Amino acid sequence: MAGYAGQEDYWAQSSQSQYNFDAAGFGQPNQQFEFQNYGEQQGGDYSQYAPKSYLDPTQHAYPNDVYNLDNYGKDPAAFGEEEDEPPLLEELGIDPDRILQKILAVLNPFHRRGQIDDANYLLQDSDLAGPVAFCLALAAFLLLAGSKAHFGYVYGLAVTSCIMMYILQTLMSSTGNITIASVASVLGYCLLPVVALAGLSIFTTLRGPIGLLLASVAVGWATLSASRLFSAMSGEEKQRLLIAYPCLLLYGVFTLIVIF
Repeated sequence: MAGYAGQEDYWAQSSQSQYNFDAAGFGQPNQQFEFQNYGEQQGGDYSQYAPKSYLDPTQHAYPNDVYNLDNYGKDPAAFGEEEDEPPLLEELGIDPDRILQKILAVLNPFHRRGQIDDANYLLQDSDLAGPVAFCLALAAFLLLAGSKAHFGYVYGLAVTSCIMMYILQTLMSSTGNITIASVASVLGYCLLPVVALAGLSIFTTLRGPIGLLLASVAVGWATLSASRLFSAMSGEEKQRLLIAYPCLLLYGVFTLIVIF
């Protein structure tokens, strides 16, 4: 064990001489600490730490009103144009009050003369929203009733009848102010009794005596309303029976489509 002869001396040296803690190094027992008071003049110069202008929330980062968030609040006229815009139905040319007025005129053909019987009103106010809606409703009712004739037949017959009636009204009228839109409007609104008959055909058959009677009433109703409006449009009251004949044929064909 000669190689480890001095090992005990090694541990003895390390435990005695490695660390030296002297209490004198931390100060004397009666040592007193002196604290000085610093006034405002001795505080130092902190002007270099003043707040910057770009950190001020009241200042704008972009000069010359490049990015001004208050423009909309300062100028209320910016939204004036949007507020003055007409409603969507009016932009599309759809007036519910006018449609309701014409529907009531068709449903009551014996009412006293009113605005709907004015020729200027019929020529200038020829909306097609109601006729298109009635044609869609008629085709939908025929489809629900199981008829083979629906959308294509209804639109084809409607367009053909409008063209033929326009030619006839142009030849019979002495004013020459009749338009195809006004003719289509009158024919479409007067189709309402036939549309009601088609809606009834969904729930019951019309091939019996009662169905034929209801079909005759619908054709006569539509013919009476259409002849009155066409005679008011053309200004030829004495030719009302002559105008009623092609209207009778037209609505009779629509009724046959509904029944069969």
